[in-house]
Amino acid sequence: MKRKHNLRDSGLQLTRSWRGALPAGGRDALRQFLILLACYAAYDVARVAVRGREAVAQANAQVIINAEKALHLYVEPFIQGKASHVHALVVFMDWFYANVHISATILVLVWIYLYRHETFGFFRNVFLTMNALSMVVFAMVPVAPPRLVPTSGVVDTLYLYSTNNYHSGVMSFVTNQYAALPSLHIGYALFLSLAVWLLTTNRLARLLAAVYPVLVFAAIIITGNHYVLDVAAGVVVLAIAFAVNYGLAPQSVPEAITVSTRDRDA
Repeated sequence: MKRKHNLRDSGLQLTRSWRGALPAGGRDALRQFLILLACYAAYDVARVAVRGREAVAQANAQVIINAEKALHLYVEPFIQGKASHVHALVVFMDWFYANVHISATILVLVWIYLYRHETFGFFRNVFLTMNALSMVVFAMVPVAPPRLVPTSGVVDTLYLYSTNNYHSGVMSFVTNQYAALPSLHIGYALFLSLAVWLLTTNRLARLLAAVYPVLVFAAIIITGNHYVLDVAAGVVVLAIAFAVNYGLAPQSVPEAITVSTRDRDA
């Protein structure tokens, strides 16, 4: 009986210790989690909205391809073709594309919440604005990625080389196949990179932050999931999100992203 009480007391102490480690308590952490979960739910709504509009998505993709050709930017088949000579590179890019995007986003958001909590509200709002703008475009202008356009000259490497592809398993139910424009992969990558650069001066962290968007760009092109113009659109959406949130609270943003001397090497 005494042992049961000891176990219960230990559990309560662990729970209190965990809650105490949260900057604003357990309720706030739960609230932030639910807000971000609602953001994903909105993505799911946009995914459902494009069902039955595959022909429109294909036509929009052809418009992008033609525009890139006119601008001499249609390099996707060339890049994928060169990468295909190194099988290990393609396999790595397949894995990177399928597994790192969400996990890296969660990791950095949790880091901001726990260790740079005073800035979390600003970065969360930028993240939510970026997603909201993208969801509207996804629902109104579905675009098929290069891998789904038969005349693009680009193949679906995830289907060819990876068991974690869009045609089976969990990914077939949680991804929007016609959300190429804008590229949230590059939008998220630049968002995370910018947040890390603003919130720490740790050299290794900044190096990883600088390299990460480059790897994401390589992955989304080599796997046939985005066009160069998708990347440009992703940058624009992120820029708008930052501008909107800076405009809403200009006096608080500079102070919010200032790193104190104590935290400089964290």
